[in-house]
Amino acid sequence: MSLDVSKVLVGAPDQMVTGAILDAPVGTPLPESATAQLDGKFSSSGYVDKDGVTVAIDRSTTEIPDWSLKTIREVLEKFKATLSWSESQMSKESLGHAFGEGCVHVEKATADHGERIKLDVMAELPPVRSWVVNLKDGKARMRIVVPLGQVTSVDELKFVANDAVKLPITLTTYPDEHEVNVYIYTDDGVVTK
Repeated sequence: MSLDVSKVLVGAPDQMVTGAILDAPVGTPLPESATAQLDGKFSSSGYVDKDGVTVAIDRSTTEIPDWSLKTIREVLEKFKATLSWSESQMSKESLGHAFGEGCVHVEKATADHGERIKLDVMAELPPVRSWVVNLKDGKARMRIVVPLGQVTSVDELKFVANDAVKLPITLTTYPDEHEVNVYIYTDDGVVTK
């Protein structure tokens, strides 16, 4: 295998007008490459904290020993893939990601007050949705696609004077019809002439 610097990629967000993390109702056509046009149903919640997005893969296995108790094989016992990040905006969209759209109530701005949001925090999980994370490194592009993902955890909310209020989200992924939880697409941006 030869050395190829174009295959060394960083995970910066690819955000022009919207944020880099988008979601849509399940059933929305999913992109099948790092550069494919996204369906218009995908919407963003805006800024994500500087720590970016983490994809965690947990494979638990069980050992099968032979008669002399040497391990001769391991079999998959449990698999789980999660994504985690912190939303940095207190917007209708980011709160909808974290708690579900039905828990977010918006009152439009008037001459007497600005836009008002009421959030209902309760014992309910947001619905399963499809998710896309867009990343870039110069001309190279990466995309993480989660066909079926559900926000299953919102960690502690901290209200401090020297940092943005963040919504720390954990997205649990579920297998699609091909038994795939997460697709990761890359395009190194190097074209032929």
